[in-house]
Amino acid sequence: MKDDYFLAKWLNNELSEKDLEEHLSEKEINAFKKIIAATANLESPTSSPEELLNKFKQVKDKKTKVKKLNFSYYLYRVAAVFVLFFVSYYFLSNRDTIYTTTFAEKIKVELPDNSEVQLNAVSEIHFNKSGWSKNRALELKGEAFFKVSKGSTFIVNTELGKVSVLGTQFNVVVRNQYFEVHCYEGSVSVNYLTQTVKLSEGSSFKVVNSKVSLTKNSTKKVPSWTHNTSSFESIPYQYVIAELERQYNVNVEYDEKSLSNTNFTGNFTHSNLDLALQAVCIPLNLKYSMQNNKVILQNNDY
Repeated sequence: MKDDYFLAKWLNNELSEKDLEEHLSEKEINAFKKIIAATANLESPTSSPEELLNKFKQVKDKKTKVKKLNFSYYLYRVAAVFVLFFVSYYFLSNRDTIYTTTFAEKIKVELPDNSEVQLNAVSEIHFNKSGWSKNRALELKGEAFFKVSKGSTFIVNTELGKVSVLGTQFNVVVRNQYFEVHCYEGSVSVNYLTQTVKLSEGSSFKVVNSKVSLTKNSTKKVPSWTHNTSSFESIPYQYVIAELERQYNVNVEYDEKSLSNTNFTGNFTHSNLDLALQAVCIPLNLKYSMQNNKVILQNNDY
């Protein structure tokens, strides 16, 4: 109580610092000074007690505003998510399935109806899985051998013609104005320009540089390329060289002009480049040399 008494009198300027020193210790005086320093910046309220009470009541009675949710806005957002989902599902389910091969590559593909496709080098097929049971149709670039399960019409579309079957085995080639369909089992319908030709087992339909030809009574059971051999019967030499490039991933340089009207009958293996080059050079009295990935063909008289 003594401390409180002296502090009150000092704050009221009724005591001097000397009076404090006579009655209080140095520690107590320092404590008083700290109290005075802390309260120096305090300001007394400018409002009267009645005004402060009214302000308190106003705050108490003030209602909190509740923000109403815009259900239409959220409904649109939910709808947009569902639309995006269904559009994405439709796009993905209707997207074509694509199989391709590169140089010196062959693959076997099983279709949704268990039909089988073997793709030769540098070839491509694409089709839609989701509608396959109702529409067995695919696009082909290059060469493929088909073993088709029985069922609805099976269609192979190419840039040069269309092949239609029910259930059979056949080979299709379409490369740079060269179009050939060979039927190995059953029957095949070929549409080329305004022509429709039906092929039976052992028959083939061929278009080379717009010239159409038909052959029959072949005894082959499968195309030779499926056993790693390319076979040709009176085929322009440029197509033979192009096939050799595909099977070995090489670049062949030769005098195309002097060989433009030359046809080739024979075959070459896919497993040995030297043997393959001999097979396509010796019948035409050509020799070959190799520089890295390039093969140069020349007349043997040089």
